[in-house]
Amino acid sequence: MTFTPTQLAALLDEADHHPWESVQAALARVAGQPHPRIGWLTTHLAATKREYGTLIAAATATPAPPQDAGLSRLMAWEVDAARRLTAAQLEATLTHAGQSMTVAELLRLNARHSAWHAGQIAALAGRARIA
Repeated sequence: MTFTPTQLAALLDEADHHPWESVQAALARVAGQPHPRIGWLTTHLAATKREYGTLIAAATATPAPPQDAGLSRLMAWEVDAARRLTAAQLEATLTHAGQSMTVAELLRLNARHSAWHAGQIAALAGRARIA
C-alpha cells in the first residue's frame, strides 16, 4: 500500500486532531480530576511520538522533533514533518522495536498507535478518579 506524504500527514492529522475521534477529541472529554491512567497514556504517546520522529529524522536527514515539546506540540510537529517528506524519503528504511520498516510504515504505525490510545483515553475520560 502506497501513500503520498500528503496522505500520510492527513492520516496523522486525523488520528491526532479530528474533532470527533482523535487524541485531541478524547482529551477534550476529560473533565475534573482525570483518571490516573490518562496521565500515563499522554506521557507514553508523547514519548513514542518523539521516538518515532527521531527515528524518521535519522533515516531521512530531516530535523528531529523538539525534545522539550509536549504531546500537543509533538502532534502538530509530526503532521507538518510528514507533509514535508518526499516520496523517496518515505521509502527509507529504519529499525523500530527490532523490526525493519520503511518511514511510511512507521508513520502508519504511529497513526494506528495514536488512534488506539485515543480510544483508551476516551473510555477513561468519563470515569471519576478513585482515591
